[in-house]
Amino acid sequence: MENARREGKSKAAVSALDQKKGIKGYALFFAASPEDKARYPSLKYFWEIGPDLLPYDTMHLFLCNVVPRMWELFAGENEKLGDDQPWVIPKAARETIGREIKAGRSTVPRSQARSLWNIHKHSGSYKAVDWLYFLLSVGEVVPADRISEEIFKMFMLLCQAGRLLFKPSSLSEEDFQAADRLLRHFCQAFYRHVYAGKEERLRFCRPTVVALLDVTANIRACGPAWSYWQFPAERLIGTLTRLIRSRRFPYAALTTAVSKKYSAELVTSFAETHAAEAWAEATGKPIQGDIQDPAGPFSVSKEPDVDLLPPRRAAAGLIGRELACMKTVLDLEGAAIVPEQIYAKKYFRVRLANGQIAGSISSDEEASDRRRDHLVRVHSHMRQAARRGRGEVRVAANVHGVVHHYAVVLIDGQPKAYAYLECVKSSADRHGTSGLPEKRRDTECFMSLGGSIRYVEVTAIDAVVGTLFVRERHVVLYTTEVFSNV
Repeated sequence: MENARREGKSKAAVSALDQKKGIKGYALFFAASPEDKARYPSLKYFWEIGPDLLPYDTMHLFLCNVVPRMWELFAGENEKLGDDQPWVIPKAARETIGREIKAGRSTVPRSQARSLWNIHKHSGSYKAVDWLYFLLSVGEVVPADRISEEIFKMFMLLCQAGRLLFKPSSLSEEDFQAADRLLRHFCQAFYRHVYAGKEERLRFCRPTVVALLDVTANIRACGPAWSYWQFPAERLIGTLTRLIRSRRFPYAALTTAVSKKYSAELVTSFAETHAAEAWAEATGKPIQGDIQDPAGPFSVSKEPDVDLLPPRRAAAGLIGRELACMKTVLDLEGAAIVPEQIYAKKYFRVRLANGQIAGSISSDEEASDRRRDHLVRVHSHMRQAARRGRGEVRVAANVHGVVHHYAVVLIDGQPKAYAYLECVKSSADRHGTSGLPEKRRDTECFMSLGGSIRYVEVTAIDAVVGTLFVRERHVVLYTTEVFSNV
């Protein structure tokens, strides 16, 4: 393009190149104009390095640039394009989406999302963590059937790539290849359906969209995205202004305050570790134990690590439906001895293998104001007719329900832990006898609770799930892995 300008070609020819390549004008740090090159000769070194000057912060690229711009597309905030925006979600649908997300505050556990704002009204105030949950979980549910099929599939390519790249665990070679393939397909779909080779849409061709093609190579060189993201550093920087007590000498005041702060933390940690009794006597504070877990957890299994957490109730005999359900599950598991009277100790919280804390339904009047953490997903199996009438086969299936309590019983001399589960109802299991959800696109959903009640093994619980009530259905959101329980 610059050669075309240098050769004196017509503006129409240069504009045709702009339209074909999706690039308009110059960029100071990527492709400077001749005037900028003459004005800033000291930047020549950076122009020669090109876009490899610095690695991308993958989190910022996705969550502060690409995903917010995608919502701007859906919201139709590009007024200069007029009505030629087939991807725009109607205003009434956007208002409904905002109400659906806001209503999710009571049905999404805090381990998944701390805040859920009305995106129609407050998208400008969304932080990176809000866009992260929108990308990984909410974005799959609320735009479905509200935008054209090709645009929805394009956005889902970005969501699926994010689910691979933003895992707190390490990435395998298969993950890298899959994420790279998804990002390439996303960029291809973006330039086909959004840009569409139209000159008036050149402003859509932002460098941040093209930068997605370098993400997997950048992660290979620098490590997982969460290992070098800038958000913790930004939060730390935000706390420093409160430490500056002198406007005349701000740097000296900040240095002194930081030095005192970390010196105090060092003294405190050393005293609590090596002179705990003397420190407790001097400060009047009790000695802090090394174990942060609540006292008295009951370990269900070590691999994977699953623990029942207090509060708990003393052992008592099961009666009525609970007793019948317990005898049923023990019969299914082939227990050698099933006594007529079964005593169980009840718990009401469990820490799952993925780090989530699963609660139980509370009879407290204030329970409606709390985040729901008792709707769980259980790995199960179902019998399915084999092909060509060759009998039946067992296939894996997900069961959803709410937990009333967790019971520990002593059967055949061994303690066993079960969850008292109330299954959901759906069109796939209208009577609620199995708790199987129905499918809507790639998501699972159900009509209501109130299905059959039974005991299931605690180790079969896979995750605590959140839901959004969308189009008369409770849609189960994608469960993100927990970065930290702190």
